[in-house]
Amino acid sequence: MKRKETYLSRDFRETAAQRFPAQAKQLNAAFDMRLNALLAENAGASKEKQYHLKRQILPGIAAYETLQRVMPKEEALQTVHGYVERLARTSHKQIAALLHIPGLYRLVPGVFVKSTRSIFGPAAGFAPKELQTGNGVWRVDMMKCPYHDTCTEYGCPELCRCFCD
Repeated sequence: MKRKETYLSRDFRETAAQRFPAQAKQLNAAFDMRLNALLAENAGASKEKQYHLKRQILPGIAAYETLQRVMPKEEALQTVHGYVERLARTSHKQIAALLHIPGLYRLVPGVFVKSTRSIFGPAAGFAPKELQTGNGVWRVDMMKCPYHDTCTEYGCPELCRCFCD
């Protein structure tokens, strides 16, 4: 069964084709090989952590490492950061459009809290510390983060800021 292409994989392939057409085939093969190795090494992670690993962390590491074959490290970092920023801008536009639906904005705080506790909870490798603030303000400090831990484990802690900036 072929896995679903992530936005990072898609954007990496686009960069390879546009900026390095003569090397695109080799870069895509190197990316796929590295991603497959990373996925195999992390196959034992929980289902909740796999969500983050497969969707962002591991494709990000594979893209970052592979791009360093054809560009300086800082440029590779900025390129991956650009992929994540583009997704964030698109998601922001979609959410902003949805919030024009009358009354929907009232549901956002409850949905946000529930989904954050689920997606960014201990089962996924996070250690959230909820802070009591009052007045309808909800704050969370992340004491442990699989994005940071995984990027550090693979020798690229600087990549974490692409996801958590």
